[in-house]
Amino acid sequence: MTDDSVMPSKKPSSPTVPGTYRPLKPLGFMRLYFGGRYIWIMTGLFLMMIIGPLIGRFEIVTSHFYVGDLLVGGVLLAAVRAFFKDRRHFVTCVTLGIAAILVGTLGRYLPVHDQAWFTVMALSLDTLLLSYLILLISADVFTTNEVDADTICGSISVYLLISGVFATVYSILLLIEPAAFFLPEETVGEDASLGPDRLMAYFSLITITTVGYGDITPQSELARSLANLEAIIGQVYLTVLVARLVGSHISTLAYDRSKKEPSPPA
Repeated sequence: MTDDSVMPSKKPSSPTVPGTYRPLKPLGFMRLYFGGRYIWIMTGLFLMMIIGPLIGRFEIVTSHFYVGDLLVGGVLLAAVRAFFKDRRHFVTCVTLGIAAILVGTLGRYLPVHDQAWFTVMALSLDTLLLSYLILLISADVFTTNEVDADTICGSISVYLLISGVFATVYSILLLIEPAAFFLPEETVGEDASLGPDRLMAYFSLITITTVGYGDITPQSELARSLANLEAIIGQVYLTVLVARLVGSHISTLAYDRSKKEPSPPA
């Protein structure tokens, strides 16, 4: 006779019928958007680095305010939303982000010979903000024992943030030493919005993914060293990340299975 208090009855799982699929649950996806932290940062980065080159250069009401400025502001708001519960991280992100936006905007109204230095200052603040976000998210992603959708979004965000950091560094180098990169002779739509130069954002993405089309190439020793470093970091990050996520997922499944198994009779 089976003791129900020791062995709880389980509802038999219905077999999967060939040719059928699990129903989609859009509400679960929306729950991730409203309940997750890192999906907002990931979305903002995708908009900045993929949509930005398409429409970021367009002005809004011809007032020296560009669509790209909104995208950079969206990344800042996403970062603030992710860490608003921690006062120290919240203040740091807001301070760096607002300072970068103010310095970059002020540089547009200065004489031409002063604009470059203000742009360098703004890009340096962007680099600090993105690097700070990398440290915060990585510390969470690589120490958690639970792998869920938000953890995966955080992992993707770190990968895109690394590309963003190198894009800002390349942009600074291009301003200081224009001959550091070989650029196409005709560039469509010069982008004066905030954030990294769109060509450098493109170059950073194809470098970290080791695609390397060859249309933009580093010419100086420093530019080549930075490109080598980004390619190495990108590949090592993916290798360590996949191992970490798979290992955490397997250990979580083993732990849940051990809890469900009945204890041996005394």
